[in-house]
Amino acid sequence: MKKYILLLVFAGVFISANAQQALTMYNMDRVLQSQFINPAIDVQYKFHIGGLFVPIAGQLPPPIYFNYGNNSFYYNHLIHMGKNDKADNLVLDIPLFMDKLKKTTHMRFDTQIELINVGIKLENMFLTVAITEKINYGLSLPYDIFEFTLNGNMPYMQENKPHDFSGFGVNLTHYRELAVGGSMQANDDLTIGGRVKLLFGMGNVNTNFKELSLYTDPDDYSMTFTTDMNVHTSLPFYFDMNMLDMDSVGMSINESSLNAFEDNPVGYFLNLKNIGLGFDLGVNYKLSPEIDLYASVTDFGFISWNNNPQNFSSKGQYDFHGLEVELWESEEEMDESLKEFGDSLFNIFKPSLVETGYITWLPSSIYVGGKYKFHDLLHFTALYRGEFYHKSYMQSLSLGVNSNITDWFSAHLSYSLAHRTANHVGFGFSARLGPVNWYIVTDSFTNMIWPQKATNINLRMGCNIVFGYKKIKSSASMRT
Repeated sequence: MKKYILLLVFAGVFISANAQQALTMYNMDRVLQSQFINPAIDVQYKFHIGGLFVPIAGQLPPPIYFNYGNNSFYYNHLIHMGKNDKADNLVLDIPLFMDKLKKTTHMRFDTQIELINVGIKLENMFLTVAITEKINYGLSLPYDIFEFTLNGNMPYMQENKPHDFSGFGVNLTHYRELAVGGSMQANDDLTIGGRVKLLFGMGNVNTNFKELSLYTDPDDYSMTFTTDMNVHTSLPFYFDMNMLDMDSVGMSINESSLNAFEDNPVGYFLNLKNIGLGFDLGVNYKLSPEIDLYASVTDFGFISWNNNPQNFSSKGQYDFHGLEVELWESEEEMDESLKEFGDSLFNIFKPSLVETGYITWLPSSIYVGGKYKFHDLLHFTALYRGEFYHKSYMQSLSLGVNSNITDWFSAHLSYSLAHRTANHVGFGFSARLGPVNWYIVTDSFTNMIWPQKATNINLRMGCNIVFGYKKIKSSASMRT
């Protein structure tokens, strides 16, 4: 069974390693997927169909989106070429790395695989239906975890202060989204749109650490853990907690649930026990013939987890007076010693288990922006994005240049300030050959060229079969 778990984790990392941005895509109105970000966008074809389930066109290229982002450091903050007598060597720069860390470092991975999507233009409406597989996971690490790992507890003990690990968090969510949306022109200047999304949760690990600290007594070196934390899981297998003696408990994977998962892994993907609901809303307003304003809210929703729900909690103060360390004479002794240490550490926190359902919220985003139609073939755009994620509000700003160069080709360029850096240059294009419309877009093209200086890498690509191009005329003329 371990090979299935490792394969799932590896697949997620492989697809994702290269927090959802979608800044350049926002103004690609020839691509149906732009409605995923603003359901009020007036897409310029009368009929679209795409997704992995569409024969041939759905696989060349596969319709995927992947994104990695963090809010603190990039590779060259830790490893870079040296200076002076070390100019020809790579150096490990721990001081620079520690200096770049934030109070809490968030690392995000997001993957989307479109299974099917359909869009059709009616007289005064544009309707869409889409099914998408989504895997979102992230790791949040407080500064004090790095400090404790590198320097131990001595520096903080001498200062008589605790290590604060309360920003720690692990979040993994795999779910399937069935979205039905529509947009309509309310009047000559206003277009509104929305999407209702039925969510089917596959698996989840979610943590909530309100307090987690470690204080080391400078006199007797004893350690006191203070905790107020919860770990929620809904997985295809579950854990057992057993009393080992009067004062300790053990934790292990339930063998029967593990065997059932191993015998029928397809059942995991057909799980209908974890239901959720989400909404997207969007609006476009034509302020003048040359200026459009727009705004949208995406992923406002939740999932209720009821399949093997387990809630582990720990609250209180726990003292730790150390463990006896012996030299190992064999690998078996080492394994047994490490197991005993894990059991002892587990018992320090004395977690309790409640098997009741729980709710997680989607990371919601808001977009606000505008478009200036300098010419029929040249538009300038500005877009602000904010996202609520793990008790943080993450922001970005993008400036863009967009051009529908011909009836079959469009090009888009963006420059974004995101993840506390201003080196994000993105591009996108769509090209229609016959009924097939290919697209590729990224907000971080320069980061792909120089990944050693990247805090964000993302890419979306795919193609749709389209019919009925509707050329949108503008009354704007070239300014001189």
